[in-house]
Amino acid sequence: MSKLQVTPTFVNTKNVRNFQVMMDALALGAGEGRLGLVYGRAGRGKTRTAQWYHAHNDCVFLRMATVWRTSELYFLQALCKECGIAAPAGRKGPAFAQVVDELLTRPRPIFLDEIEKLPKFFLDLVRDISDLSTAPVILIGEDELHSYMQQNRRVWSRTYQQLHFQPIEVADAMVYFKEIAGVQLPVDAAKLLHQNSGGDFRIIRRDTLSIIHYANAKGTDQITVDLVQLATKSGLTGR
Repeated sequence: MSKLQVTPTFVNTKNVRNFQVMMDALALGAGEGRLGLVYGRAGRGKTRTAQWYHAHNDCVFLRMATVWRTSELYFLQALCKECGIAAPAGRKGPAFAQVVDELLTRPRPIFLDEIEKLPKFFLDLVRDISDLSTAPVILIGEDELHSYMQQNRRVWSRTYQQLHFQPIEVADAMVYFKEIAGVQLPVDAAKLLHQNSGGDFRIIRRDTLSIIHYANAKGTDQITVDLVQLATKSGLTGR
């Protein structure tokens, strides 16, 4: 028997489908500034989904850096670069104008990941960018981002769409395993894999790689509950 191979893949989970629906809904508001909110516990695929959407659509993706906490300029310069502006200005006002002018010339969605890392006044800066450019800005973060945005009335009133990423389902785990390993995962084994992950997609991916490693070491492509127990025991649980 040949060894199981790992094929990198992106699975169209229920969360991903809901994400696409949300983006379609945001597009209906073209011509005016609006915000979107994507939130949920770490490990549910929010960032990966936004990156996948970014790779297949004309949009901008920027992940926040803690070093920007005391500098709006650093944030604006990074956003300029992601928007394709080769020479960002060295002062806040001009850099802000560069971003707005670029988005007015070429409107497209902006994804800002982990914005809750930054002080709350950054939300007003983001709101201004969306209002003046009319580009949709989608903020991505963990559960606390929801209340973080609700506390700013001007921001919350401009939030047209929100999506809470749910835990990965058993069916998603089965589809992922089939696509990455090329073999069908029995339902009972899939349930155990899912249970050990706590619905965390990162843990499912980690444990899937461990299962493939153990299967290859045993020279089998038959994935049993015992093999899943053995493989997942070597890692941390998601609970």
